[in-house]
Amino acid sequence: MATKSKQGSFKIVPPGKKKCVWMEAGVVSYKLCDNNYDCPTCIYDQAMQVKVARQKEATAVAVVEPSSDKFTATWVEKMMLLPASERKCRYMITGELDRKICPNAYECGTCSFDRMMQTRIQAEPIPVATDTHEGGFKLAPDMYYHEGHTWAKPEYGGRVRVGLDDFAQKLLGRLSRIETPDIGHMVKQGEAAFQVGRNGEKVQILSPVEGIISRVNHQLMDNPELVNESPYVDGWLFIVEPTKLRKNLKGLYYGEEAQRFLSEEKERLFSLANDDLMVAADGGESVEDIVGQLKEKDWAKFVRAFLRT
Repeated sequence: MATKSKQGSFKIVPPGKKKCVWMEAGVVSYKLCDNNYDCPTCIYDQAMQVKVARQKEATAVAVVEPSSDKFTATWVEKMMLLPASERKCRYMITGELDRKICPNAYECGTCSFDRMMQTRIQAEPIPVATDTHEGGFKLAPDMYYHEGHTWAKPEYGGRVRVGLDDFAQKLLGRLSRIETPDIGHMVKQGEAAFQVGRNGEKVQILSPVEGIISRVNHQLMDNPELVNESPYVDGWLFIVEPTKLRKNLKGLYYGEEAQRFLSEEKERLFSLANDDLMVAADGGESVEDIVGQLKEKDWAKFVRAFLRT
């Protein structure tokens, strides 16, 4: 049976994923970014830099032409061989900008435009599209979901934005108070990171990732209802500089797994709520405030059951 040649094979970048800069530059045939374009902390980037350096050294000593399967140039060197008008800025590669040419020879650390973009991106939530699944509960694509119904969204520069998912905000109802952690505070995956309040009751919420808090959403102090109105955009809670990102992401739900998890949680909710919850279990619209429909059911009971606190 004939085998496909390297040139004949074709791999598609899955929806929601991005090419690694080494793939974008044409150094490798296929590699997806798994470190949010934070190249200085990327193990793959470091390994590739070492491979290129060793191959260059070996080629110089041997004084021979390198073979085609060796790496003799870094992604930056490859990109710099392109005409200036084709050198995509990394924010164009990531999809943050439709069109932007690199103005600083890919030395992002000294680029004023990069500093401006980092400040803007960290401060402002990136708009996301949401799809409705399972009785009106919403999921946002390209986000990772914790079993305690918080979400984590890796962003450019290696940071992670955190918030409550749509199921949680409907379970909690209209909040009167949100207490976020202070900047510099360490949070750990699966442990209490902040708390919310309603009608004198307080509930702790689990963090989906481990890291150091670098920014909090101060708008929630005066407008906690943002969590209910826009859980995936304006109602974000805080941003962390992750310390174990790749390990943490393996423990979260993503894509179809997240949809299955939400479906199971919905069925479990109906099972526990019985007739007191006026939501159609066969796909009807979910209520905006689940707790308001629980009648005599204990709010804390449901919170503990679904937020894993």
